[in-house]
Amino acid sequence: MHRQGIIELLRRTFDGAAWHGPSVMDTLRKVTIDQLGQRIVDSHSLIEIVEHMTAWRRFAVEKLRGNTTYDVDAAANFPKVDPNEESWLITLQQFEDSQLQLLEQLEQTDDSRLEQVVEGRNYSYYVMLHGLIHHDVYHLGQIVLLRK
Repeated sequence: MHRQGIIELLRRTFDGAAWHGPSVMDTLRKVTIDQLGQRIVDSHSLIEIVEHMTAWRRFAVEKLRGNTTYDVDAAANFPKVDPNEESWLITLQQFEDSQLQLLEQLEQTDDSRLEQVVEGRNYSYYVMLHGLIHHDVYHLGQIVLLRK
């Protein structure tokens, strides 16, 4: 699959006609402030999951930009976030911004780059980008459960 196919899948999963049901943003737009801190036993909260999803989008953007030293640190992976309206609006905006940055970077990326190995990893950009889509769907399932 070429870069344009990946872009389309990223768009549909994030905020489009996803094959699996509601997109990530369709679901997040229905989140209430009371649901932000919800946990199932020792799970991460809904807002922490969205922060985590953003961190991995930033990772993909930085790697596509050629930043060979960038990595997701432990604090950014699942940060502790106060589940209030202000933090939610910031988290949601950062998540949407990270999606736009990813799509913009992909538009500027040559298809041949997808075959290359991501610096510091043992997988290609193609695998990383598809992994990001799978990652979104995985966490979307958690978010749906936390909303219940």
